[in-house]
Amino acid sequence: MHGDKDKPNEDKKGQGGNPNKITLVFVINGSATEVEANVNAPLKAAANKALEQSGNEGQPLENWELKDANGNLLELDRKLEDYGFASSTKLFLNVKAGVGGGR
Repeated sequence: MHGDKDKPNEDKKGQGGNPNKITLVFVINGSATEVEANVNAPLKAAANKALEQSGNEGQPLENWELKDANGNLLELDRKLEDYGFASSTKLFLNVKAGVGGGR
């Protein structure tokens, strides 16, 4: 093994963009926020990051629903790559109807 320890941090990051990362645009309560996401991660990871970045952390993710631009409900446990999203795809996060009341 020659030279491996000379470049420990030069994995895929230095190759002009990671093919496993895409930028998604989450529209939350009418405001857009861009999230860099790993295509191998479940959609809920990107959705949580979007809620955090936009300051919408008052409701847990299970109280939100995520839809694509056509209004199709998306499964948060599926990987991003399963959906084949292009970079800059807009996704819409909205609080589920009827959520917000106490027990």
